Amino acid sequence: MRAVVALFTMLLSLAACAQDTPGKFKAGEYYEVLPQAVAQDDDSKIEVTELFWYGCGHCYHFEGPLKKWQKTMPADVALKKIPAIWQPVMEVHARMFYVADAMGVLDKVHDPIFGAIAQQRKMFADRNGREWTPDEGAIAAMFSNNGADGDKAVKLLNSFAINSKIKQGQAKQRAYKLSGTPEMVVAGKYRVSTSLPGFKGKSNGQQLMLEVVDYLVEKERAEKG
Repeated sequence: MRAVVALFTMLLSLAACAQDTPGKFKAGEYYEVLPQAVAQDDDSKIEVTELFWYGCGHCYHFEGPLKKWQKTMPADVALKKIPAIWQPVMEVHARMFYVADAMGVLDKVHDPIFGAIAQQRKMFADRNGREWTPDEGAIAAMFSNNGADGDKAVKLLNSFAINSKIKQGQAKQRAYKLSGTPEMVVAGKYRVSTSLPGFKGKSNGQQLMLEVVDYLVEKERAEKG
């Protein structure tokens, strides 16, 4: 009889969990539905996009959890990154990201750039009033010291290809309605940010953000059938 009761209790618990799952993370609390979906680069994948800034301490600390999450990422999911730009110095950092990506050395310089800014307060830019210009010497040294061609990196900073990437990134940022860092977008439809009401008072906001992303990935996968 006890075994029957235990089995019945377990079934009730599983049923309750199943009923709870669809409403685990509610729109408006843990994520926002974008007013207009943004086309993905690859429709064969569910794209998860992170908006970040090398000068953002929260982004720096998010790198660890994000990398762990990426290692367990399903085959039908693709992680993309967009460097945020709403201040001149952020554009300098965005150019460094796009240059590294274009040169195929992002794996070599991404973490060192983050570390240099977060720990040593190197900005890789010179300030003249409100204007910021790339510190070409510091940028060349960063690339060279991490196994990349520093001179080539500097030459690419203001190239047509990188200028195009900057414009594309800014267009995506506007389309995604992104306004803070780090923030994430799933499938070009859902924006996840710790500034939303559901994250208030939560000490594990960044980990929770990844849980919401997982939830939305499952939601998108189910809708795609």
